[in-house]
Amino acid sequence: MNTGFFLAIDGPSGVGKSTVTAALARQLAGQGLPVLATREPTASPLGDLARFSTNHYQGITLACLVAADRYQHLETEIRPALATGAIVVCDRYVASSLVLQGLDGVPADFLWTLVAAADRPDLTVILTGDPARSRERAARRGLYSRFHHGGPEAGTAETEAYRTVAAELEAAGYAILVQDIGTQTAEEVTAALAASVLARLDGTRTAPS
Repeated sequence: MNTGFFLAIDGPSGVGKSTVTAALARQLAGQGLPVLATREPTASPLGDLARFSTNHYQGITLACLVAADRYQHLETEIRPALATGAIVVCDRYVASSLVLQGLDGVPADFLWTLVAAADRPDLTVILTGDPARSRERAARRGLYSRFHHGGPEAGTAETEAYRTVAAELEAAGYAILVQDIGTQTAEEVTAALAASVLARLDGTRTAPS
């Protein structure tokens, strides 16, 4: 079997993860590379339950729903795609669970146990940006989750939580890239990430056996 490349894109609500995920997948596919763009929670009955029921479930209950969706996602989509040599670009993964469920009051040790058996991405990108701008963007898109509510203060707390989790994941051996988008356009962010992914792919292909 071939070995693909697994890229996770995480970050605060409204920072542009979905836009960048789709654009990056298009750019890589345009270079003739096999790409699977996907997301968590997934577009499945289990994923929809986790995504759209945050007003009904919280804490450990919601964390377990999200984890169950992730493991099904790995079994049915991510691992099969990687086995064919595809580049998998996933909008939200482990970092989002550690941040959002942590903000929801779930103890960190329990969350780390929930993600312990999840496949580690070849690269986890944490997008950060201006919290006020991100929250405004999330509001324009639609507030289907209680995690999207709150103004700039909530956005700042979420952004800081992602920075903390990025450091924790890196300390645990994850490959992490924190990308502060600043005033960059989605196209500029996508181009930078595509260059990083292609460089890592080239390094893998030329590495001695």
